[in-house]
Amino acid sequence: MNSRRWTLLRAIALSVGVILLSPVSPLILVCLPVAVLLLAYEARNPLALALAVVIVALAFRGAGTATSPVWYWERAWALLVAGGFVLAGLLSRETSLVRRSVAAVAIAFGVVAVVGALRPALLAEVDWWIGAQFDRAALAMYQWLQLGGDVALTVSGAVRGVAEIQTLIYPALLGLASLCALAVAWYVVRRLDGVESVLGTFKDFRFSDQLAWLLILGLALFVLPVGQLATRLGENVVAFMGGLYLLRGAAVLLWLGATVVTSGWSIALWALAALLLYPLVLGAALVMGLSDTWLDLRNRSGVDGGESEG
Repeated sequence: MNSRRWTLLRAIALSVGVILLSPVSPLILVCLPVAVLLLAYEARNPLALALAVVIVALAFRGAGTATSPVWYWERAWALLVAGGFVLAGLLSRETSLVRRSVAAVAIAFGVVAVVGALRPALLAEVDWWIGAQFDRAALAMYQWLQLGGDVALTVSGAVRGVAEIQTLIYPALLGLASLCALAVAWYVVRRLDGVESVLGTFKDFRFSDQLAWLLILGLALFVLPVGQLATRLGENVVAFMGGLYLLRGAAVLLWLGATVVTSGWSIALWALAALLLYPLVLGAALVMGLSDTWLDLRNRSGVDGGESEG
């Protein structure tokens, strides 16, 4: 399979990640950054400019009739992360796609923190609405299953538990979904510009080792008795960084597998084993991701593990 098809498959996988993780509209989270990046990097292309205008017009259609603050919030967030991505690129043109995306998410959360400090009631309202969305989704799933008896009680409890967890850590889920969405948007924009190798290879995925301190801070806030707000902040920081380290560990495992797997049958067997033993695989990936911060396995083995530029 040529590099163009592999890149397309990675873009599709990232799109699925947005759909699975995002607590807001995945379409808005991808399309508005596409429009912003087209305006920022392809403004001289009339077709790209027209496409950006159409996307913005469709995204904000019905602005006067929206009743939920989440409608405005999801569009504001998408614009924030897209603007942060452009700003990160202006500040350092040599920054890789992953680091630019992480910086964009950090900038967006910084703006949200400032807004929350100035208008805490606004964030509380958005928090309530998003929690209500998870509750409605959980109820719809329970009704769709149409179960009865003890099984219904067990499933109902499990569904409610998942909804409660999602409500607590949706900022972390939104951050991870935004990373995926920015990568998809960058892929679309660069492909329109004729660039084929956009996303790099997943086995080279890495991010700044200094982010380990953010994980340590999150763990401290989560463990220490410093208040409910700080505890929730710690939970979200740990969840966000855990997702990043899980991906980094998966990249290391994929790199290790690529060095020992030589046939299609071997790949199929390894994939089947990973599916059947997924709890062990996830645990191993997390450990490998954390270890790679200090061991740097891919570079120590003489393999270029650097990120490809977007």
